[in-house]
Amino acid sequence: MSALDQSMGSPVGSEKTLYSRTSGYLEVRGKVTEVAKSLIPNVTIYSIDCGDIKIKFDVQSKLVRLNSGDEVVVTISKNMPNYERGVDFVAWGYVISLKQGESLFKMVISLWGYIVIVEATKQEFLSGFNFMDKVYFKISSKPNTSAGT
Repeated sequence: MSALDQSMGSPVGSEKTLYSRTSGYLEVRGKVTEVAKSLIPNVTIYSIDCGDIKIKFDVQSKLVRLNSGDEVVVTISKNMPNYERGVDFVAWGYVISLKQGESLFKMVISLWGYIVIVEATKQEFLSGFNFMDKVYFKISSKPNTSAGT
């Protein structure tokens, strides 16, 4: 996708990452790299690699069913994203932490107890979000059809 007008807060980015510096929108494409059981019963922890952005989240096991290698699109937005009912997972919560390290920027979202951790190599990916923003977290998936999964 080509870059759009940044000054108006319109999304900009590449084919894999679409974001807005001002309006609180991030959409990334990636692969599920790890699926692990939590110590909490019936909770699964997923890790997604989107290149410059890594996402880790936990969720009730029956709500999201992804496999290692699945391709997904993750959207984090201040506005309710379009979604396909019964197919996409959408939840809302609050940004509870924004941290900056030497080469890593981190945003933590609480989905009413479940946690989403977003780690980015560039601050601009997360610059449209602020502490205690209400945000929507959406996962759209295409199941991995390769042999052995």
